Amino acid sequence: MTEFAVHVACADGQSIDTFALDAGSGTLSATQSLPLGVKVQCLAMHPTDRVLYAALATTPPTVRSLAIDASTGRLAPRQDAALVAGLAYMGVDPSGAHLLGASYTDHLISVMSLDDDGGIPPGAGLSEVPGKHAHAVVASPDGRFVYATALGDDVIAWWSLDPTTGALSDPSQTATPSGSGPRHLRFSLSGETLYALHELSGEIAAYIRDPESGALIEEQRISSIAPSLNLVPGRVRDGSGPAPAANAIWCAELQLSGDGRFLYSTERSSSTIAVVAVAADGKLTLIETTGTQSQPRGMNIDPTGEFLLACGELSGEVAVYRINQQTGLLSELGSYACSPGPRWIEFSPLH
Repeated sequence: MTEFAVHVACADGQSIDTFALDAGSGTLSATQSLPLGVKVQCLAMHPTDRVLYAALATTPPTVRSLAIDASTGRLAPRQDAALVAGLAYMGVDPSGAHLLGASYTDHLISVMSLDDDGGIPPGAGLSEVPGKHAHAVVASPDGRFVYATALGDDVIAWWSLDPTTGALSDPSQTATPSGSGPRHLRFSLSGETLYALHELSGEIAAYIRDPESGALIEEQRISSIAPSLNLVPGRVRDGSGPAPAANAIWCAELQLSGDGRFLYSTERSSSTIAVVAVAADGKLTLIETTGTQSQPRGMNIDPTGEFLLACGELSGEVAVYRINQQTGLLSELGSYACSPGPRWIEFSPLH
C-alpha cells in the first residue's frame, strides 16, 4: 500500500520530481516532474508535512513554498520570497515557526519567520556568521538552540533561539580538527547527542549536548571511510586552490535510522554509503560500506524506518534500499530514473 510521496530536488533538471513509495514492496512510481526553470539547491519540509520549501538559484536568490496534495503528493507553487543569500541547506525548527538556511558562498546562516500556515511573511529575515562556508543549520529537538557548521573554518557553532522572533543570541562554538570540514548534523532521538559528518576527513563525531546551555562536548570520533576505498584527505572546494584529487574524501549526507541504532553517510568520490552502528552506550562502529549511485549527495530514510533512498548527482537515478532492522545493513531493491542532477530527498505522507 502506498503511504508516502518522495520529493527529489534535481538541480540540473531544474525540477522537483515526485514519486509514490509503496511501503510494502519499496517500489517507486513517478507521479510528477514539476519544472522550476532554475536550479533547485535544497529542500525543507514543514512539520505539518503539507508545505515543501525549495531554495532556488535565482538572482537574487529566492525560496519557493509549495503546497502538497495529501492524496497524491503532487506539488503546487504557493509563494516566492527573497532569501538573504543562496542556500546549500534548509530546515524548519520543530515548532514550524522558523525556516533556517545555511549559505556556503556567503558564509552565513539565516532565520526567516513562518506564519501558522507555513507561509513566509515579508522581510529579509535575520542572519549570523558561524564562519567560512556554512553548510548546515539545525534546531535542537527542544527548539531552544540552533547549531551550524562552518566547513571552511572547521567549526561547529550554536546560539540560543528566541521562539517568537527567531533571533539568535549567546553565540558559542567548538573547533573540529584542522582540515576536517564539518558538513552535516543529525541529533540522536533523545536530542542528547549531536552527530557531525566531516566532508574532508570522512569522520563522524558524536557530541554530548548540555540541554541547558546548549554546549557540546566531543565524546567520540571515528572514520566512516573504509581503508579499502584508498581515499586521501579532501580539501575545500571553493576554487581557492588546486582541484582535489579524484580519490579525495568528499562526504555529503548523514542520516540516522528510525530507531537511532545506525548512522548512514554518503561519500561522493567512491560513490558509497557507510553504515555505522550506534551501540546502547553510544559507541560508534563502522560496520559496512556499500556501493550506490554515482556521486551520492542526497539520501534520506522514510518515516517508517524501513527504506533508505539515495540519489546520484551523476547517475540521474534514485536507489531504494531495505534496511535490515537487526543489523542495519542495506539491500538494494531497485533504481529509478529521475531528472538530471538529483541532490536532495524529502518525504510526505499520503492519505
